[in-house]
This record gives sequence, structure tokens and C-alpha cells, in this order.
Amino acid sequence: MSVIFARSVSRRLKRKRAGLEFLDRPRRRLGDDRISGMQDASLRLTPSAHERRVLQPRPPERRVPNPDTWYRPTHGPAARVPAKKNVKTARGYTLFNNVIVHHESEMEHRVSLRIQTRNDVAELYSQTPVFHYLGEDGNVHKHITDFLVVYKDGWKQALVVKQERKRAEMEDLIERIKADPSSRFVDDIKLCTEKYGTIEAAENAELIRWSRERHDQADVDELLAIVSTMKGWFRFGELLRHCNSMMRRRVAIWRLIDLGFLFTTTGEKVTELTWLAFAPAGGPTGLCG
Repeated sequence: MSVIFARSVSRRLKRKRAGLEFLDRPRRRLGDDRISGMQDASLRLTPSAHERRVLQPRPPERRVPNPDTWYRPTHGPAARVPAKKNVKTARGYTLFNNVIVHHESEMEHRVSLRIQTRNDVAELYSQTPVFHYLGEDGNVHKHITDFLVVYKDGWKQALVVKQERKRAEMEDLIERIKADPSSRFVDDIKLCTEKYGTIEAAENAELIRWSRERHDQADVDELLAIVSTMKGWFRFGELLRHCNSMMRRRVAIWRLIDLGFLFTTTGEKVTELTWLAFAPAGGPTGLCG
């Protein structure tokens, strides 16, 4: 038995013991779950070209941008643009508010995802700001922080992403930066390690980002009316019972988690077995804050 198959069987047994065996039963696709045009095999395939979008110049700040117009993403105030590929590190980027956020390692990627799913973050930039500090050799050196976070209340925070084993070294660097006048550009400088950018938090963050783009507000309102009547703790999978579309219900569940109406205190990866509770007031998500 392969490791992957053994884990799949283990998850099935756990769901069965929790009374959620209906999640593993074969289901017939119904309603909106169907893929348009794929029900009738006699239909011929008619390819169609995508509509070409014309890039429009970015409007001045004093004008209100048209939400229906697509604008080319920018790098923001990044001091440098990392190379796209590297043999030793996992490089790439994500988009946040039409700004390209670069990461030069998988840990930076996980930290970036967790920051992006906070509801109190207004702006996120990579490779900025540039700080100066006095080194042990008596010379002034330059350091480019990994991320700049601008919160909705105006608070600016620079993030330095390094492994936990380098904490002492990086905390000394941060103290040297704070002693330099260049640090006055931000309100705080923080070190983030793999203890913050965990794999579980990144996986939760990916699903939260997915729910923001794919949710249907009618489904969210319907689920909110259901969970508002539920008392105590209940499993994620219980919310998938007796619904017309499990896919749409999953999106709605994650959207309520994002809005803070559903929360968990475990800090682990959220699955069908995770215990959730309802918070009437809502608020920032407790998963990725």
C-alpha cells in the first residue's frame, strides 16, 4: 500500500468515525455543479477565441478608476525585482490589489499568503523599504526588507523573513536598523520565521483567497442564516450535509471564515473534521491573522 493511498484511507476512516461518511459517497452532479455544454455527447465542440482586452493607461490618482477596466499590474515601490528563477530557491509572485508581490523562497511565499488574507491589510509590497544601519565594522550598510505592510489604519510595518535558527542574528540587525534615521519611514519592523509562515496557515490562506474570488453572496447569506441558529461547536463537514451543491457550500463556508463569522482555535489546517463555532459579530479571521 502506498503512502498516499494509506493517508486517503485514514482520512476516510476518520470521517466515518465522525459521522461524515456521506462525504465519501459517490454523488451525481446536479444543478449548478454541471459543466455547461458537457451533458450531451452529440454536441460538437465549437472553439471560440477570447475577447482581446485593450490595455488602458492608468488613470491619475485624482480620478476614480473604472472597475471594469483591466490595468497592468505594477511592482509598486519595490527597490529591486528578483530574478524569476533560481536553482536553490522557490521564486515566484502573487497579486495583491493589482500589485505584484514577489517571494524568493517558499517560506516568504507562505508569509505573504498569510498577510494577504488578513482583513485589516490595505497594501502589501515586496522588496521595500530600503534601510541603512551601522555594522560591526563601523561602516554604513544597506538592507532591503522582504515586505512592507500598510494597514487600513495607516500603520506601516516592515517584515524581515528568515529561518528561526537565524533569529538572534536578525534581531540584532533589526535593532541596528531601528537606531538609524531611515527606520522612521515605518512604525515597526518585525521578524517572521517558519513558525509564522507555516504550511497549514498557507493552505488555509489559499482557500480564503479562493473564497473571496469565487463565492456567491446568496450562498453566503443562506449559510449565515443557518449557522446563526447553531449553538456550541460543530464540524466543518456538518455544514455540507443536506445542501444542493457541496462545492458552492464549501466556498460559502470559507467566505464566512474569512469574514470572521466562523472560527476555530486550533491553528491547524482546516478540514471536514475541524471544529468551528459561530461569532455573531464577525471580525478579522482567526486563521491567518
